[in-house]
Amino acid sequence: MMNWERLRPPAATLQTRLAAQACLEKLATEEIARVCSATSPYAAIQAIAQHLTQDDATHDKVCLVRASPGKQTVQAHTADGTDVAPSNISAWPLWFQDGPDRFEIPLLYLLRSESVAGLQTAIFETANRGILCNDAEITSSRWPKSVQPAVPVWLASSVNGIPYDPASGQEALAILRAAMQALYADHAPGFFYLTLHDDEDNVPAPSRDDVRDAYKGMYRLSAAFRSKAPAIRLLGAGKALGKVIRAADLLQEDWDVACEVWSCPSYTRLAREGYEVERWNMLHPLSTKKTSYIQRCLGSEQSPVLAVTGYGQHIAHQIGGVVSARFVALGADSHHGASGFPSVYWIVFTAIKALCEAGKLPMRRAEQALKRYALT
Repeated sequence: MMNWERLRPPAATLQTRLAAQACLEKLATEEIARVCSATSPYAAIQAIAQHLTQDDATHDKVCLVRASPGKQTVQAHTADGTDVAPSNISAWPLWFQDGPDRFEIPLLYLLRSESVAGLQTAIFETANRGILCNDAEITSSRWPKSVQPAVPVWLASSVNGIPYDPASGQEALAILRAAMQALYADHAPGFFYLTLHDDEDNVPAPSRDDVRDAYKGMYRLSAAFRSKAPAIRLLGAGKALGKVIRAADLLQEDWDVACEVWSCPSYTRLAREGYEVERWNMLHPLSTKKTSYIQRCLGSEQSPVLAVTGYGQHIAHQIGGVVSARFVALGADSHHGASGFPSVYWIVFTAIKALCEAGKLPMRRAEQALKRYALT
């Protein structure tokens, strides 16, 4: 007879924290930093998985589940060109562990799913725990970012998990380290979700101090230095960040617009924390008001804010209610002629139009941009 009492995920213990500490020490090494530098999120996570499972200090301190077909269906590579040997193809064995070794250890779940049903299955397997990395974006698909439109909506509304869309290997490493600290050292509830692409899109390497804030949802890549020029804040997530950076170059070169560029790996985290702070302030009128992270980043400056995502526009639009300046969101569904991402030219035009509507540029500039980039 089956012992149904055993059918449950292992509990967090002191051993869990020790296992997490061993993994975190490995992730903090120069070797890992070098591997994840100037590479894609997909390649970085593959390399991290290999190092954690093959290192003598961590191989029994982490559970790697590889439910993704990986190189079987797409030609990809780790940072050093070697394959990652999976330790499991499912998280179900974790539910049936027994004996003194039955305690939670960091779980890195590599999967490929374009549907909500596939993600729900993986999350049910892990009992709403773990760090789930979806590499669906490395495949071709008719869907934005190779997942059905319901996926980002479901993730944004799932209070048990926090979704991220890292732009680079360095961002993926920073988010993974912070997620492992939160889940397995601090015993926070829930799961973390990363979507992985395999494009090295010439995103400038952030400083280590700055990229640590990727976990909080955003960090600044470049500041706007020309104080007398019209200025705009450009926000980008994942693969869209590369287009945002190129758009910033065009805005500065062709239109004399100063651009401040931010990487925003999680619009959802920013929005949730922003609305939580607003609610707390409303319910505590006599207390000193709190300030959300996105408000601390953007401040009271009234230069327009343009947020870009490769998902539907509504994902970037989540932060609109907690941005005090004029706000515009762009996504894969923002322009009928766009395929997957708003084009660089469409981002430039939208930025110019936002500046015109804010009174920073004459409205004829928007018409000139439409004609210059043949957008009509």
